[in-house]
Amino acid sequence: MKRFVGVMTLASLVGLGSTPAAAQSLDAQGTASVLLIADARTEEVSPLFAKMIMPSSTDWSVREDVPATRGSALPLLYAGLIGLQAYDGFSTSRGLKQGAVESNAMMATLVKHPASLWGAKAGTAFASIYIAERLWKQHRRGAAIAMMVASNAMMVAVASNNAKVLRRLN
Repeated sequence: MKRFVGVMTLASLVGLGSTPAAAQSLDAQGTASVLLIADARTEEVSPLFAKMIMPSSTDWSVREDVPATRGSALPLLYAGLIGLQAYDGFSTSRGLKQGAVESNAMMATLVKHPASLWGAKAGTAFASIYIAERLWKQHRRGAAIAMMVASNAMMVAVASNNAKVLRRLN
């Protein structure tokens, strides 16, 4: 009786008692136990009983190799960052051709060569997205989204400054 109560308590805590993939059976001593049916081919119960509680087309097993679905916020932030980096590279190149001067001291040496400018833009976007993905996979989803929001906010400020400089030059 203790075994039955323990198994039923565990089943109710996990939620197995209400799922169609749980069945109750008696062993040789008359003790009840809960059997989990992974699919209709389970041998512990009769095939007729297995089909009654779970059709063969239904698979109730948990797939651990399938990643958790990601919402739409993070991919949109990725796309926004890539677009903002592209605009920053374009507007910086255009501004330099029209006589503007790079105000960021770290970028001043890179902007002399277009390939290094675009490499820095691509590298920065890649690094931000890579770090956000690592945070997401470590189940630090709020930190991943916050980091991408901060990256996008910073790039919006840079892009708006570049647009202001380009307007003044024209």
